[in-house]
Amino acid sequence: MSSWKSSADLAILNARILVDQKILDGGIAIKNGKIMAVGRQESLPKASETIDAENGIVIPGLIDIHTHLRDLKLDYKEDFYSGTCAALAGGFTTVFDMPNTLPTTNNSMRLREKIETAKSKIVANVGFYSCFPRDENEVIRIANEGAVGFKVFLNHSNLELNVEDNALIPMLNKAREAKKIVAVHAEDRFIIEEATKKSKNAGNDSYDAFFTVHPARAEIKAVKKMISLSRATRIHIHFCHVTTLKALSLITEAKAEGLKITCEVTPHHMLLTRNNPNGLNGTLITDPPLRSRMITMSFRHALGEEGIDVVASDHAPHSINEKSAKSIWNVSPGIPGLETTLPLLLTMVKRGRLSLSRLVELLAKKPAEIFGLDGKGAIKKGFDADLTIIDFREAHISSSAFHSKAKYSPFDGWKVDGKAVKTFVGGRLVMDEGEILAKPGSGHVLHL
Repeated sequence: MSSWKSSADLAILNARILVDQKILDGGIAIKNGKIMAVGRQESLPKASETIDAENGIVIPGLIDIHTHLRDLKLDYKEDFYSGTCAALAGGFTTVFDMPNTLPTTNNSMRLREKIETAKSKIVANVGFYSCFPRDENEVIRIANEGAVGFKVFLNHSNLELNVEDNALIPMLNKAREAKKIVAVHAEDRFIIEEATKKSKNAGNDSYDAFFTVHPARAEIKAVKKMISLSRATRIHIHFCHVTTLKALSLITEAKAEGLKITCEVTPHHMLLTRNNPNGLNGTLITDPPLRSRMITMSFRHALGEEGIDVVASDHAPHSINEKSAKSIWNVSPGIPGLETTLPLLLTMVKRGRLSLSRLVELLAKKPAEIFGLDGKGAIKKGFDADLTIIDFREAHISSSAFHSKAKYSPFDGWKVDGKAVKTFVGGRLVMDEGEILAKPGSGHVLHL
């Protein structure tokens, strides 16, 4: 690192920069947290500080629109500091936090309280979803507090709102009025509840029982329902963690019809199966569940096409005791993913299964476009200097080294061929070779 008096605050030099699907050899000048210039090093303005990228590839800071940062009364699983540290270590500069916390984020007061708690802890950009409230007029107040969107869990009827059509329609109309996206966990709760009751009554406590009570038809029915409601209300529906080919096909058809529909998939639904050979049992339990090998292979193939808009981690940390309960019905579903998503996808790039530009589209460009994150998702003059430097180096996933409190992973021991080596938020180097340099509270709460 060197310094001299000049017009830029920072210059990242000796870099390979992904710009408009091409790799440019040069550097990036940064001023006041924004990208000032991108080009060959000799054309850049001088900077008061420089960082050598050591020939690493610079991509836009990654955006994960589906994480569970926990905190509040669930801070033993994860808190805003540990969760955003995990984000930076994984190359993510911006994350969205889901509302099914304790207490649930389902009114403007609780959203405001969550934001105040987060302000002193976060080290990345963080946006917050809300559940729908009981009172439809509260939807506008929640939106005015800065919620990035609303989340609907069709797989259960908690969170104070009945998820049937007559209750959802006025909420969806209010969300449209507030210009907010509605993200959906698409599984029909009645199918799940009936199957669970039968399985428990039969004394079925096996590992396979969980998969049996979350059949593909539960997802397909829920997707059909929300597409119909999108057609009726003209609301933008975003489908979280799609796991079946039929659901993906229905979503693709709805897009062609002109409906505002987008969707995401997770790395674990593309790379793991319910019969994964490592036999980790509880660590493989997630909701919606893992599917067959044929489906996962098909999703990996579809990743290079336009039907899938986003890859999101669905980072869902739990304590190790909650993942290793003796009864399958007591195992908490969820997989921590902030620190494994990028290495797993970079491995697909290295092996020729995915282009680097498509990876950036899935993990940065499209998330920014869908949620209107102006100045994020690309490396352009005037954009936020949220940047990730990657290196296609060989490594092995080790959950014991996670910054997340969840020190387990079904990907433990997997060989990967890439990782984030440096992460910048607003022009500040916040992660360097796995070390978190940012101080708690230095992150920024997004108000959309």
